[in-house]
Amino acid sequence: MVTGLSEPSLSREPNYSTRELSPATWLDFERLFSKHGGVGGCWCMYYQRPSGGTMKGLTPTERRANNKRDKKLLVDGNRSHGVLLYDRENPIGWCAYGLKQEFPRIDNGRNYKRLDVEKNPEKLWRITCFFVDRDYRKKGVAKAALNATLDSIKAKGGGVVEAYPVTHKSARAWSKWSNWFWFGTESMFESEKFRVVGPMGPHHLLMRRTVKP
Repeated sequence: MVTGLSEPSLSREPNYSTRELSPATWLDFERLFSKHGGVGGCWCMYYQRPSGGTMKGLTPTERRANNKRDKKLLVDGNRSHGVLLYDRENPIGWCAYGLKQEFPRIDNGRNYKRLDVEKNPEKLWRITCFFVDRDYRKKGVAKAALNATLDSIKAKGGGVVEAYPVTHKSARAWSKWSNWFWFGTESMFESEKFRVVGPMGPHHLLMRRTVKP
């Protein structure tokens, strides 16, 4: 995990740079998400909770506040990972990733449970969420964030990497509602050599690839 801000690492997009989420980059993450209402108030916490039970009975304002608070606690404890993408010093994109145990809600999902897959490979990483600033959409930000994330996983020793993208068919049907693509698209992961393991309901797939150190 990168904990400093000395020099941002270059992504494969020449105009963008990347930094790991850490206590040192929290303010950049906060700036990006605050600009967009905490991105639905989630603060990228949904899949880090085992279930939604802890949020029952709360108002939307209380949910947003709790999600932001809990995200900060996880980041401070090195238990929440991700890559921030920058245009110069301006944070413009985000990709959440981490080891299997960081995202317990995936394992508890009925669509995931239905798949006959190896649930416990030696080292299993998950890529769960993308977000792109509204002013930078359709400019290659999500793809650059994915490439940077795979580079980070490689630097951490590699392993099996899972993703849960929208299918080709659903991506075409939902093309006007880009906010629904937080998992990324099938074609984006295909271009990085991910392979389909099986369907996760009517609109999403489980895809995997192995990243070698």
